Amino acid sequence: MIKKVNLLKLKMNLKKEQSDKYMKEAELTLLSAEAIFERAKEDDKDFWAVVVKNCYDSLEQAVSSAIASRSEPIPIKHPEKINKFTNIFNVPKYIDKKLLYWLQKRASTQYIDIKNNQLSVPHELFTEQDAEKALNDTREIINKIKELTC
Repeated sequence: MIKKVNLLKLKMNLKKEQSDKYMKEAELTLLSAEAIFERAKEDDKDFWAVVVKNCYDSLEQAVSSAIASRSEPIPIKHPEKINKFTNIFNVPKYIDKKLLYWLQKRASTQYIDIKNNQLSVPHELFTEQDAEKALNDTREIINKIKELTC
């Protein structure tokens, strides 16, 4: 019985540590997105898709942090992860909408696809305004996640 209790405590401690580390990664990834954004503005480069991609990665890390904070298993697939987070925490609708919006943009930030008989190229799809919106939404959502998990 004592061994079972100790294993449960160990698992809870690992989940807490996992949650903390995910949030630290989320914050670091957001910082990298901010740095890329500033560099893109300084050098007049089309790094906007990279900023959006890093923002999405940061959001996903923060969502994973929240799920781990409840000692729940973290789904691997992106949509399942977002859905699990919104169900566990009963997040406000506006947060859910923003997460789903950026989830839909995720693939477009990474892959050169053919859509409607044309190439879809990440650095041609996103603007400075898109990147700025991604940064603002990411900051807001991370702050909300921190509030929900306190």
